[in-house]
Amino acid sequence: MASRFRDLIQRASGRQRRAGEDGYALLAAVGALALFGWIAFTVTAAGRGGVASAGAIVEQARLAAAAEAGLALAVNHLAARNRADRWSIDARPYQERFDGIRITVRIEDERGKIPLNRIDEAQVRLMFEALGLPEDRVAALTDAFIDWRDDDDMARPLGAEAEWYGAAGVRPRNGDLRSIDELMQIKGFDPDLYARLSRSVTVWPGMSGAFEPANADPLAIAVMTRAGMGSPQVIERQRELAGQRPAQSIAPDVELAGRPLTVRVTADHGVEGRMEQATVIEFLRRGSGEWGIRYRE
Repeated sequence: MASRFRDLIQRASGRQRRAGEDGYALLAAVGALALFGWIAFTVTAAGRGGVASAGAIVEQARLAAAAEAGLALAVNHLAARNRADRWSIDARPYQERFDGIRITVRIEDERGKIPLNRIDEAQVRLMFEALGLPEDRVAALTDAFIDWRDDDDMARPLGAEAEWYGAAGVRPRNGDLRSIDELMQIKGFDPDLYARLSRSVTVWPGMSGAFEPANADPLAIAVMTRAGMGSPQVIERQRELAGQRPAQSIAPDVELAGRPLTVRVTADHGVEGRMEQATVIEFLRRGSGEWGIRYRE
């Protein structure tokens, strides 16, 4: 059985490194569906679940396959030679269907987000202020964030260092954040704040690739330009994302090699279920179509 799992995995994932192959999206998705279908069959055959549980497993498999199909479609459209066929990296929604499941795909440019490891204290404070948080919480979150990221063990007035985190068995990073999930470990963060902030921030561009406002998140524009949420540039971008100002019908000719992109896929089957998947990908060499996965939520 293990060897068959490996064979199915290889067939499903072996194509996830080069875009532009005929039938790529279908083959990748069918490979994923075969894999999960085999898992469902194995669980049922082993007597570990009844008909109802087996049905739930199969439905999750279909949603997972649809989500993988969405990722495959995004990669193919990003690498399309014909610009009219390319998908934009400005987070606009693209909708497709796979096996009766509605797929919504958004591609986000990580260079259009707030680089958590590079913003200064004033920008950190502005980031929290732009979310409309009370001033006392803004001050506490700013101190805690800076303490988490700096390389010393001296706590700021409202922040925290190793002594405070020790009770929870957590060690502050004292350096660059390695994922945005790390925010949830910082003093003062909660699920609501994380949900409001997570799609606007990044840890990926690092020192390479400056912030690019063309495809940016509105909050990122507010912070990176230091102009706040009321700036004309932010308002224009908000209108574009809301569909009040038409975006370009043809995706701009942007160099993708070395540019981290988040492909966010929602597979929605109505009452049958829903699945969300976010994958950070990067094309490896200009014009090669080769790509890799850097991170998956």
